Amino acid sequence: MDYEARQGDAGAAPAAAEQGAKPGRLFYGYILIPVLGFMYFCSSGIVLPTATIVNPLMLQDASLGMNATMLGTGFSLFVLVQGLSAPLVGALIAKKGARFSMALGAAVMLLAMLALIFLVSSPVAYFLVFGIVTSAATMMVGQLAVQSTVGDWFVARRGIAMTAMMVLGASASFVGPPVVNAIVGATGGTWRSGWYLLVGLSAVLIPVALLFVKNKPADLGQHPDGIADPSVLGGSGKGFKVYKNTDAVPFKRVARTPAFWLISLAATGGFASYTLATSQSALHFSSLGFDSGLVVAGVAVMGGVSLLGKLLLGMVSDRIEPVRLIVASTVILVVGVLAGAAAQNEAMLFAFYVCVGFGFGGVNAVFPTAMANYFGASSFSKNLGTGIMITTVVASALPIASGAVYDATGTCTIAFYLTAGIVAACAACGLFVRIPRCDTEIEAAAEAVVQ
Repeated sequence: MDYEARQGDAGAAPAAAEQGAKPGRLFYGYILIPVLGFMYFCSSGIVLPTATIVNPLMLQDASLGMNATMLGTGFSLFVLVQGLSAPLVGALIAKKGARFSMALGAAVMLLAMLALIFLVSSPVAYFLVFGIVTSAATMMVGQLAVQSTVGDWFVARRGIAMTAMMVLGASASFVGPPVVNAIVGATGGTWRSGWYLLVGLSAVLIPVALLFVKNKPADLGQHPDGIADPSVLGGSGKGFKVYKNTDAVPFKRVARTPAFWLISLAATGGFASYTLATSQSALHFSSLGFDSGLVVAGVAVMGGVSLLGKLLLGMVSDRIEPVRLIVASTVILVVGVLAGAAAQNEAMLFAFYVCVGFGFGGVNAVFPTAMANYFGASSFSKNLGTGIMITTVVASALPIASGAVYDATGTCTIAFYLTAGIVAACAACGLFVRIPRCDTEIEAAAEAVVQ
């Protein structure tokens, strides 16, 4: 049965999940959603928003000898290492499980936070601790680990589950900046104190991971979505409003499919825009004469609107193809980045943060869902890890390039226009993704590439 024919049974999969559920036994996936949301909140959700407030203060610390290029290099390394480490973390999750990865990552993150407070005293140390160690740790405990786990526990309700988890976790981007800013202000404005909050959060993550995270439904004798019999879903993705591949597609075959690269490149627009906003927007808008208080408010607004983007687009990602939602998000991002480049008043500044927040929130919520839907969950951690690597290769170049532009011209305007062009190209990639009529079309596409 092809994809169009399955649309007539749009409600069949959720209904089957209800009918096949084991009576009297709570599906642990529902407990995992807030647990994973908390893990994301304390790691990937809060690290970059904190760095947006804290790291620019390093320029005021004469003992460090930092300039804007060096500051941007730290952000570039952070984003690049996220990408380079993602396939390795994905392989670790596939071999040892997400629970092991999260506990190990939380321990490494705790050590990195302590090092930022007590040991970092040079640009090289900043590059190593923030750009490399902290970045890899957040992938192990946060984004990749939690998204992979949701993909394993849910199929019929994957979009809703991913959205709920991401909204909980990403609320850190709204809550974090004013809290961190208050801590810095209360401790004399030193950048080191900005990391105090993350020391406590990192320490809490270790027991939470060990006690509450379960890798797969089979570990508890359950099935995805809590159904008693997986065959009630009909196999091969039947009964869904969007395409969902329920076959076991090996990673090697996924990597040979053009759609895998196009989906990843489309999502790159979201990560490129957000990386620019977190790394250089404070310097850019300050150079244009805007008060630093407005920038802090803008970052907080970006976090809040990001939650809205995750919520609205994630909620419809089981009804509208996620890759098409990625395209819509990147169009919004282009508008926002252009507004930021030419900002002449407060409205344009906030337009930048609102558009980037909503667009990135949407991309971040539906990108893992798009990967899981298109290629199935059998090699999801490897698929998503490699996809994240692709998105970050481009995004990682923007902070250092923007820093160099700032040092040379006193603003990041040129870098903003460059980013808008990159994001527009990413949107075009998403338009070329063809939704299969049946699961065998993915196999055929991969075979065509090999031949």
